[in-house]
Amino acid sequence: MGEKELANYSYEDYLDIDATTAEDERVELIFGDIYMMSGASRQHQDVVLSMASLFKSLQKEKHCSTVVAPYDIKLQCDNTINVVQPDVMLFCKSEEKPCLVVEVLSPSTALKDKTQKKELYECFEIEEYFIVDPLNKYVDRYILKDKKLHYDKCYGVEDEFFVKCLDETLEVRGFFE
Repeated sequence: MGEKELANYSYEDYLDIDATTAEDERVELIFGDIYMMSGASRQHQDVVLSMASLFKSLQKEKHCSTVVAPYDIKLQCDNTINVVQPDVMLFCKSEEKPCLVVEVLSPSTALKDKTQKKELYECFEIEEYFIVDPLNKYVDRYILKDKKLHYDKCYGVEDEFFVKCLDETLEVRGFFE
């Protein structure tokens, strides 16, 4: 997935850019920077589909909803409006704020996912943040404590962990099937 960054933009600028962007391209606004993104790889999308399917299979009994990109979510942080399209989101406590956000790494977005997006999700107090590496098949898990996203650990395909939003223990293997 290719990505191009433009700096010092307002939410109004974002709306103008988004309105004139080709339908097959995605646009994000993070702390005043515009990111233009193109399509994802098949492997990336396979992981997104596996995770979303797993969450969706549990959502009814948990009273949650699963949403996948492209889907704009507006997050206000430090008096700045940001618009992002996380790969997978889980809404359980509110339809306005996801309790879990997943970003599946691509070569062109990995740095942004690990830095700017993590900072944004922390500022917005997202409870859980997963960064998924589809090539090496692992999940870096972050948990919100005291208004900070703290690194839990790296989980491989043989591992399982508790997902607070779902009140459920999930096997990492299921993210890569």
